[in-house]
Amino acid sequence: MTELLIKKFIKDEDETDTSKLRQNYGIMAGVVGMICNISLFIIKLIAGLITGHISIVADAFNNLSDMGSSVVTLIGFKVMGKPADKEHPFGHGRVEYIAGQIVSFAIIFMGISLIRESIEKIIHPEETLFAAIAVVVLVISIAVKLWMWHFYISIGKKIGSLTLTAAATDSLNDCIATSAVLITTIIEAATGVKLDGIAGTGVAIFVIISGILSCKETMGPLFGKMPEEEMLNEIERAVRHDNRILGVHDIVVHDYGPGRMYCTLHAEVPSTMSIIQAHEAAHAAEKRVANAVGCEITIHIDPVNENDEEANELKEFVLKVIHTIDDSLQIHDFQVLKRPPNPKVAFDVVVNDYDGPDSDTLREQIERAIHKWAPELELEVTIDRLFVHSQSFKHKK
Repeated sequence: MTELLIKKFIKDEDETDTSKLRQNYGIMAGVVGMICNISLFIIKLIAGLITGHISIVADAFNNLSDMGSSVVTLIGFKVMGKPADKEHPFGHGRVEYIAGQIVSFAIIFMGISLIRESIEKIIHPEETLFAAIAVVVLVISIAVKLWMWHFYISIGKKIGSLTLTAAATDSLNDCIATSAVLITTIIEAATGVKLDGIAGTGVAIFVIISGILSCKETMGPLFGKMPEEEMLNEIERAVRHDNRILGVHDIVVHDYGPGRMYCTLHAEVPSTMSIIQAHEAAHAAEKRVANAVGCEITIHIDPVNENDEEANELKEFVLKVIHTIDDSLQIHDFQVLKRPPNPKVAFDVVVNDYDGPDSDTLREQIERAIHKWAPELELEVTIDRLFVHSQSFKHKK
């Protein structure tokens, strides 16, 4: 069924335009979700009113809420596909993350509503009628929602969409909630024991937890989470493919939505390299990164004098002292700005642990430790917290 829909909605010419292809997949998912959820809402509402099952009626409105989420998904992909403009030079890709947040909050809201309804049923149980139509409708609903879960997962993986992943989670939760309603309906008919409220409360808690997890997943890109380690390593490998590049650090990746990644980094090259050669190396590295991970990149060149014995000795001394404070600390951009009799050095310290001392405290600790052994040394210390990928990769031999 999924492949049939893809053939129906996705045209061959879309394959040549990745952005357009992604948008069309998202729009297709939104339309399919709207049709399925409004259909389930109507048949469940009718079945619930006929049998008097409040749980079925509530489940119907759960599907109505899902239809609203599908509308949000549709609008999100429509807006996301808008090209960059004067006010939004990096495009509108983050709209998808906002759409994913709305879907996640809808899941949480429905879970809270389901808890309220369940508690009401526990306190004030009501008589219901058992009818075959209710069982048939609930079974159909479960089958449809299972297919929707598979559909959203398939399309979400195909285009890398967090919004559709959240929608898939919602569909799976609906299966669980509707299954609980079905089981409760059958047990009540067979034994007369009222279990709607108890079962509904358990399902509602599960739904809320799932919504919170989905919210957390889609919130990360909006708040600027660290990129995946594999992506950072791939960028580093692509840059250092050129033997003239000695090291890489301060990798910063900006996420403006799927397919809209921008990166900056520092690349160390020999100080003997000419400006033209350094530019050529950086330009070639930018092309390699673009081909490897599909993001735009700007490279800042840091010249390194590997043959400066005095600077190398000072660097080894500084690193040894810093490791007495924390052996996980690394340094890069080490420069000797002034020579004796008033030596001055500048360097960046890479901090991986956010639970350690703040930047000012750590800087003071480092300066005191170095001045204990070299009081004449003037220091210019910069603390690099890992809001960027600041690992100082070892130079090639």
